[in-house]
Amino acid sequence: MTSSSASSPDPTRAQSFLIEASEALASAKSMDAVVQVLRDFARAAVGAEGIAVVLRDSEHCFYIAEDAVSPLWRGSRFKIEECISGWSMLHLQTVIIPDVRLDPRVPQDAYAPTFVRSLAMSPIGRPHAVAALGAYWSVPQEPAADSVARLESLARLAAIALENARLTEASSEDARLKAMMLAAGQMGTWYFDVATGTLEASETCRKNFGRDPVLPFTYQDLHAAIHPEDRGWVQDAIHSSLTTGVEYDVEYRILAPSGEVRWIGVRGQTSFRSDGSPIGLSGVSIDITSRKRMEEALKSSAATLEHLVVERTEQLVRAQEALRQAQKLEAMGQLTGGVAHDFNNLLTPIIGSLDMLHRRQIGGDREQRLISGALQSADKARTLVQRLLAFARRQPLKPEPVDVAALILGMSELIGTTMGPQVQLQLNLEADLPMAVADANQVEMALLNLSVNARDAMPQGGSLLLEARRCTADSVSISGLEHGSYVVVRVVDTGTGMDEETRQRAIEPFFSTKGIGQGTGLGLSMAHGLAQQLGGALAIESEVGKGTAISIWFPATDARREAEAEPRLQEIRAAGVALLVDDEDLVRASTAYMLADLGFEVVEARSGSEALALLRSDARISVMVTDHLMPGMTGVELAKTAVSLFPTLSVLVTSGYSDAVGIASDLPRLEKPFRQSDLALALEKLSARERIAPITFTIVD
Repeated sequence: MTSSSASSPDPTRAQSFLIEASEALASAKSMDAVVQVLRDFARAAVGAEGIAVVLRDSEHCFYIAEDAVSPLWRGSRFKIEECISGWSMLHLQTVIIPDVRLDPRVPQDAYAPTFVRSLAMSPIGRPHAVAALGAYWSVPQEPAADSVARLESLARLAAIALENARLTEASSEDARLKAMMLAAGQMGTWYFDVATGTLEASETCRKNFGRDPVLPFTYQDLHAAIHPEDRGWVQDAIHSSLTTGVEYDVEYRILAPSGEVRWIGVRGQTSFRSDGSPIGLSGVSIDITSRKRMEEALKSSAATLEHLVVERTEQLVRAQEALRQAQKLEAMGQLTGGVAHDFNNLLTPIIGSLDMLHRRQIGGDREQRLISGALQSADKARTLVQRLLAFARRQPLKPEPVDVAALILGMSELIGTTMGPQVQLQLNLEADLPMAVADANQVEMALLNLSVNARDAMPQGGSLLLEARRCTADSVSISGLEHGSYVVVRVVDTGTGMDEETRQRAIEPFFSTKGIGQGTGLGLSMAHGLAQQLGGALAIESEVGKGTAISIWFPATDARREAEAEPRLQEIRAAGVALLVDDEDLVRASTAYMLADLGFEVVEARSGSEALALLRSDARISVMVTDHLMPGMTGVELAKTAVSLFPTLSVLVTSGYSDAVGIASDLPRLEKPFRQSDLALALEKLSARERIAPITFTIVD
């Protein structure tokens, strides 16, 4: 950039620039046009390298135009006391700074990025400056006096042009607004005289405020009509407009004489004398109640929609969590079922071998006691596996007479261990209870789930009561419970309890008050479903801080569970040739020994294909005992094929799964692990069945 001297430009040109500038400013009708004229004439007449036009409001300066000054300032907004242009406008003085780096009034951080080293700044407007016109040079120097004089002359001309442009633009906007409101027939006009304090209002304006158009409407009436909560800030807005000249543009509430709350939109402008004192405030008013009510309705609708979205989102989160818990439960069930199957296969040879040693009285009394103890432990392990399968929902519901008192006694040790040392377990079992129509495995699972829930509700410890008693439906009022006699099992804790809302939702599937991942929310719903499926009911009594009592009602019955008598082994001894099919060597060996000990000649196969080959080659085979789950061909598939080829063949299917997945209900089967007596009984039933009718097979996909 080439530096210019501070000496004055061509004298001839200097004498004519004011005339040209006046004509150009008079022709400029918009703010942008006025700014462009100032930039062009100031640069030519003053001989500066940079020109700036700065506008002012009550507290800030705006750099709306600059020429050759760093773009850092374009559109910048500074507080008046923080910039040279603001100082010039506040003091109505032209500021001349020979070196910006040496003058304490200059904000160095603002000028450091620019080329400016010297400047002159002249205020625009009297008695209140509304803008400033500045000239900048890139070298430290004292600007020539005649250059400064021309800058000040141009600033004086600019005051009138800027005011005319502002009024033109304001009038255009006011005219547009006025036309719109007049077209709607809603606009009222008003004028407030500062000197007398009187208010003149049109008929429409008075109607907008809910006043009688023929009665006077004073400033005091206006102030009283404004809603008490809005009076303070409305008064501040009027004062600000009268003192600073800012536009009076407000929306506030009024109290109509009828008591109705309405909304008014008011817009006005202050007029001033030449000395800067206010003359009056004039403007328009319009009733915007309908618009405000629509806005409130939209806000309410938006809030309702937002609430609905939040609620639906929460429901989705709960559904996703419920699905995740269900998937976890299903995965756990599959895993438990698989482990139980393998464990049953392991138990089968153990129980079979111990049973054989016990029946044959191998060893002395000491050895027999050890064998008997080991056999009891193996039977407990078998029961534990059955409970695991029940928990994993791998067993179908099998209603039958159940001795509930004996069942609770049998589970008390397991429940006590589950509760831990901080919870005291108590039993209250009524004597001579009738049998209950129930599924023992499902009842065990329900009691275990309810006990765990009770433990979690007693984090600091407490007591858990398990009781069973006889009741009649006539003595209570429980929805859906038919008249009759019932066996009621109650699980009572001294925990935190439930409020009414939680109690009402407690049986909902996946509803849980525990943290995420700490429970499936299925315990109570499964117990409720079990009771209903059996013709009973579930009742919940609870109070916050006083604990919870869960009652499960099972129909009572006079029937007794049929005792399974020991088989008459002599009737099935020497029964011919038996084909044994199992892919597990230890299980196959143990079962083969049992069959041989019963009098069978045993032929063994490891797979379905081997079994079919043996059946085709040995016509003596009369019975086939086959495992269900085997590689290549299942026991059911083998049975179907074998019977289709050899209709007189008797078939018994064994399975390590308690639910016997894929095995039709009419197909003879035996659950693993089993003793020799269990195998003998199954074969005896099979023999009796064969004497009545031929075996039919149904494949379940």
